Amino acid sequence: MKKLLLLIPVLALAACGQKSYTYEAFYDIEGTGKAEMTLVVPGGATQTETVDLPFKNRAMLANDLGKITLTVKPQNGQATCKLRVEKEKEITNAGSPATCSYEITKDTDN
Repeated sequence: MKKLLLLIPVLALAACGQKSYTYEAFYDIEGTGKAEMTLVVPGGATQTETVDLPFKNRAMLANDLGKITLTVKPQNGQATCKLRVEKEKEITNAGSPATCSYEITKDTDN
């Protein structure tokens, strides 16, 4: 019984020391009209859809290390993409197409 009581705190401390590799990411797309949006997320499936612009306050989960990439191809003119992962600095890019990407590493703060 004494061995079991000593083992429980050790297991609890070991579990607390592990870093989670799940990250929240947030994105916006500015522009007018319609655009084809492609989102590539580590640990998830690539999704492509046609959206009406502006496209604001969207969130997603990345479940692994790797690169998040948001590509926007507006039907007319230019678009601006904005991508922020957890507490990291926001990435912004404009163009036709506009691409925002962020590499999630072990050092990414979550």
